[in-house]
Amino acid sequence: MTHERIGPSKHSFRYPMTFFAFNLSELGKLQEQASLFAHNRFNVLSLRDQDYLHGDSDPIRKQLNRLLPAEKEDEQTLLVTSPRYLGYAFNPVNFHLRVSDCGELRQAVAEVNNTFGDRHVYPLRNPKQTGKATWTAHCAKKFHVSPFNNMEGEYHFTFRIEGDQLYMGVDLHRDGACVMKTWQQGTRRRLSNAAISRYVFLHPFDTALNSMPRILWQAAKLYYRKKLRVYSRPKPQSPATLINRDQPLSNHHVI
Repeated sequence: MTHERIGPSKHSFRYPMTFFAFNLSELGKLQEQASLFAHNRFNVLSLRDQDYLHGDSDPIRKQLNRLLPAEKEDEQTLLVTSPRYLGYAFNPVNFHLRVSDCGELRQAVAEVNNTFGDRHVYPLRNPKQTGKATWTAHCAKKFHVSPFNNMEGEYHFTFRIEGDQLYMGVDLHRDGACVMKTWQQGTRRRLSNAAISRYVFLHPFDTALNSMPRILWQAAKLYYRKKLRVYSRPKPQSPATLINRDQPLSNHHVI
């Protein structure tokens, strides 16, 4: 995972991070095969439907069908995320990728979480193929993420899906120039108890437990060393924004 701030002050960092590409139609089968993984209940690694999209108790696939055309017979939907580790996770961004059997990216959703407890969903319908196994999509920024960026700008998304290689990039453009680049890439491997054990015990700092401390550490650098201007969190205005993300369902509020 790499983050590069180009302006007004240059700053970059890179961290190892393990992400999972879950086929949403196989979650039940997966928890039968991998005893250290569970869907909608506690385990070493777990995935909960209410952690995603608008945070209700409906299955993720059902929630997605409110945002995208229904999944076709020749498609599968991959959720690229870092699951709960011992019950906790914070994911700055999750991707829902609807991919055909021949590897074509047909639809996507980018789901962004900030440290204030808010979540925003960006449906990326019909991304444009711009190269071999490469698709792009654009959308206006509508959600406060970093206190060191204002609300102006446009996101440029890039997805590359080639065999087991997966790349997802998000660039922020403002006034015709790229001011920030972020990307994550890796090689997909089969999920098994052995793979989960290696992940949990050999790479504990690559889990979702570390996302928040890393964010706070980099924010301290930007504030104390770079002296960047701080923008206060505006009141969310978009109907695609969920507030009180981590509270019980009765306290969720979609603007």
